Amino acid sequence: MSDDNQFSTPCIGVCQYDNEDICKGCFRTLDEISNWALMTEKQRQEIMQELNQRAESLF
Repeated sequence: MSDDNQFSTPCIGVCQYDNEDICKGCFRTLDEISNWALMTEKQRQEIMQELNQRAESLF
């Protein structure tokens, strides 16, 4: 049985932001993090698919 309050997240508990408000732990923007619980699972999955590319462009 699944808990409806559970959803996927790339959070690794390292919440530090760069000068563009992108988290250095999960590479989400501050806006994405703030709205994460309000998004649909499809919206979260779409963002999560972009995170590796975002991480590569930052480092």
